[in-house]
Amino acid sequence: MRQIFDIVASASSHFSAELSTAGAITVQLGRTQGGTPGEWRAGSRTVVLDPRRGSPSHLGGTAVFEILNAAAERSRAALDEAVLNGRLDSEAERVGWRPERFYAREVERIEWQNGMRHREIMTAAGLSRSSANLFRAEGDFPSFYERQVRSGHTHSYEFRYHLLREQAASEAARREER
Repeated sequence: MRQIFDIVASASSHFSAELSTAGAITVQLGRTQGGTPGEWRAGSRTVVLDPRRGSPSHLGGTAVFEILNAAAERSRAALDEAVLNGRLDSEAERVGWRPERFYAREVERIEWQNGMRHREIMTAAGLSRSSANLFRAEGDFPSFYERQVRSGHTHSYEFRYHLLREQAASEAARREER
């Protein structure tokens, strides 16, 4: 855990705004739900790192990335709100996308932007050639998105879209009952 902390600490001055935006969070070792090296759990405000899934250097870079995801929570929440109030469906229709795919693409865009910011942070911290630099070879957003679709990563976001739509329908039904 010390090596992971040292990487985050060495990068911290290069993303102080994001650290401030993320606020108080906990970073802990454990098993991730998706079998990835790390994940942001917004409900518990926790970054979970799985030591079986990467070297300490890689996990340090993963911690930085997940902190960036925590800092982007407002953007994710705005997308969720757009699903709940139907605005996202209208936007998806306007551009000719199925709404669940459109939602997944926009969540992936937030992650890609975090990846690009991560690369900047690692470079500024002198970690560009280390395994902490998770996005050193990342290209443009369309390539990233297509890779995420092929890997199945976007599926969980499409599933979340459907859960949000069900929540919106349930809330609308409750309002009508009143």
